[in-house]
Amino acid sequence: MEITVSVKNPTPEFEQELLALLDKHRASLRYNPGWDIPRARTFYEALAPRSQRILRAALAGVDGEVSADELRDNEDASLRGHASAFTRVLKRGATEGWWHSGMLSPIIALGPGSGKVQGYRFRDEDTLRAFTLALGVSAGER
Repeated sequence: MEITVSVKNPTPEFEQELLALLDKHRASLRYNPGWDIPRARTFYEALAPRSQRILRAALAGVDGEVSADELRDNEDASLRGHASAFTRVLKRGATEGWWHSGMLSPIIALGPGSGKVQGYRFRDEDTLRAFTLALGVSAGER
């Protein structure tokens, strides 16, 4: 049996009681807070093709990073909107129950925060590893 619990704005008393119950049964609980192979595959498949291209390019890049120059068809081409596309899929996944609402985006935009995106990179090595395995990217392709 698998049970998923989400509680918004619990009272302090309820939170303490629930955490005590979970702690009492810790040995039989499984908690996975990060990106694993099934989640990575689901995230990728929910993306639009151009966002999938960015993600695969970052997988193939050094240390899970791809520069904007490698992604743009010409120097004036915009990469605007892709970071928000990743966020939309992340939110959809939380709504659909694919992962918890606190999941962080697996890939982040690089840049000053305004202006042209300078590239994308995977959040961390564990996330990079999960997506590499999920999408069947071999070491030679990376």
